[in-house]
Amino acid sequence: MRYDLHLHTCLSPCADRDMTPAAVAGLAKLAGAQLIAITDHNSALNLPAAEKACREYGLRLLPGLEVTTAEEVHLLCYFKTVEAALEYGRALYAALPALPCDPAIWGEQWVMDEEDRVQGKVDKLLTAACGWPLEEAAARCRALGGEPVPAHADAESYSVFAMLGMLPPEAGFAAVELRRPDLAAEYERRGLLPPGLEVLASSDAHFLSAVGARLGTLAPGSVLRRLL
Repeated sequence: MRYDLHLHTCLSPCADRDMTPAAVAGLAKLAGAQLIAITDHNSALNLPAAEKACREYGLRLLPGLEVTTAEEVHLLCYFKTVEAALEYGRALYAALPALPCDPAIWGEQWVMDEEDRVQGKVDKLLTAACGWPLEEAAARCRALGGEPVPAHADAESYSVFAMLGMLPPEAGFAAVELRRPDLAAEYERRGLLPPGLEVLASSDAHFLSAVGARLGTLAPGSVLRRLL
């Protein structure tokens, strides 16, 4: 199953305004994806539209979002249902600081429907760090039946390597997303990753031109298959 499991929409303040759920789903289909995850920053509000758009395009949707933890680590949280992701998102929004989104800097944080119509906007800045440390954010995800996956763990910013120096083994992650999956064995050798983790690689697309630019293949034994 070909996937892109790290995609943003126009709800994410750092994403292009043309990244509507329908446009993202359509371009992912054209790129050859069979399974996608919409993972907006600190919000799941565009997942209902994404679910309908994916149904129209014959795609599987893995509902998700990308948490910015208290340490400013990005954590992908995947769920079995849109409803579970929305429940997580409501608690997460309450844990965000009351920082307004300045449209002059970030643009509007749009909530869309499946036909590219604006349904509303989010007032708090969704790129802010929430009040949950990494292990709490992961535990809350698991409590709703989800699977937490550290995002772009080897990136130069907003990653476990950059902010914590390594992926803490005690956090109990079963999978990790890497920018350089070919270096996973080297990261293990250096003690940056616990051994035996499933490695994912996706586009982290914030612009239409990047949607589907990096597709992975979901292994038969993937920890995410229980959510599908």
